[in-house]
Amino acid sequence: MEYIQLLSHLKEQGYGYHIYGNSLLDPDLIHARILTEQNHAYSPSTLYLAPARLLPPPDLDNSIILFCLEQSANFQQYETSAFQVAAFEPGISQGEFLNFILDCLTEIQQITSGMHILVNALFSGNGLQYLIDTATNIFGNPIYVIDLQYKYLAMSAGIVPDNIFFQEESATGYISETGIQHITRNNLDEKVQKTNHAYYHYNELIQKGMLIDTVEIQGVGIGHVMMLESEHEFYDFDREFFHRFSKLISMELQKDSSFRRNKGVMYSYFLIDLIKHPKKNTNHIQERLKAMGYNLKETFYIIAIPTVGYSTSDLKMEVILERMKFILSGSIYVIYENTIVFLISRNLNQRFSDYEMNQLENYLNANNLKAGISNFYQNLEDTACFYQQAVSAVLLGIKLSPASSVYYFSDYYLYKMLETLEREDPQIQFLIQPGLMKLYLYDKEHGTDFMDTIIEFLKHPGQPANIADALHIHKNTLLYRMGKIKQITGCDFVEGEEYMNYNLSVKIMKYLHLI
Repeated sequence: MEYIQLLSHLKEQGYGYHIYGNSLLDPDLIHARILTEQNHAYSPSTLYLAPARLLPPPDLDNSIILFCLEQSANFQQYETSAFQVAAFEPGISQGEFLNFILDCLTEIQQITSGMHILVNALFSGNGLQYLIDTATNIFGNPIYVIDLQYKYLAMSAGIVPDNIFFQEESATGYISETGIQHITRNNLDEKVQKTNHAYYHYNELIQKGMLIDTVEIQGVGIGHVMMLESEHEFYDFDREFFHRFSKLISMELQKDSSFRRNKGVMYSYFLIDLIKHPKKNTNHIQERLKAMGYNLKETFYIIAIPTVGYSTSDLKMEVILERMKFILSGSIYVIYENTIVFLISRNLNQRFSDYEMNQLENYLNANNLKAGISNFYQNLEDTACFYQQAVSAVLLGIKLSPASSVYYFSDYYLYKMLETLEREDPQIQFLIQPGLMKLYLYDKEHGTDFMDTIIEFLKHPGQPANIADALHIHKNTLLYRMGKIKQITGCDFVEGEEYMNYNLSVKIMKYLHLI
């Protein structure tokens, strides 16, 4: 048993003492014995109850712990000793005192045995649920882990309380509105945070006691672990045991990069849930966000900076995220699978302001970053799909327009279709409109630039002045070139379908880097 923990228990029980000698000792104690005249060897793992006349000489070079219940000794002589003497106040019953210490040692042996099993479960690699189920078997009561957004991350599989309140929450995966109100009304989050051990709370909603402890990553609270006094009453040592178990939960969650990188970030885990579970029923997520004060609007956008979007930057993801939070204020954000993700909620007719976009583009350009923006959508169930849109926008944008910093999926959706098609049929060059391919080959053979002309013509249909300006040629030169183009392609460009076919073919050629 950790010696410091034993002293804490003694103080809680009302035993007063004063420490002499080596105050830095904190051994694991296994045994407790009364020191006798026959003792000639000492063990650092044994606690000795010593009468004053049998205390060893001050120069004994041994890191042992001695408790003395008498006041007749000259304790000052032990101030610089290698061992430690704890002199207790007079009037203590030696028998009761020894029994209390033995009870403490018995409890800690049970804790040590249980922790050994739990540590093995932690390092088994079987995940959080396995760790929770193992702990449930040891404690004999159901255990629950929730994040800061009141979502159940894990709950005991073997023991399910016969309680309608928990049955309803188990079905939704979230603490109910009534439960959140109970937590708020009783200031449970604050009370648990202030204590240095597992906090006991009697829950009137279920008429049972609970032990609650904080789950932390690098000193930042990211959730809570709870044990319900359901199958049997808590043992005296359960509070200390459960507190140690909470540390293992923290270690398990630290393995998950999403928790490690988003510790303490409000709403982040909701966004992770939306991305991880496509088409999931999101009613409960919307209710939780509303209860936590986040006002969802009519439409949503995803902005993403995947690995390729920051791989050439000198900034770390966390630094980028901190700055982006201020540019895209009021958003939900997370680092998911090495991608910085923002969920933006806007009214249907509300677009990104010029100020926001200028701020975003300036920051991205200054730090060699690339971001993708999805199309808008209205159902949170579709978040995973639009997350992929934002990531694809960056991947395609870097391939086709490397000088840009912001890529809108709406500008690249045709290229995404081509990318998908290419997986099934690698010969997509055969889909290029034959007339455009003739024009491309004519340029190659004669050194002309009719392809540049047709591209600008398709960009600005019916606007010869703008086309000529873009090409830096006279209108008459443009008319001549268009005559040749129509002759080579065999197309008069008078129908909308002709414009569509040639535009699509230009996209294919650009995707294949032919132009």
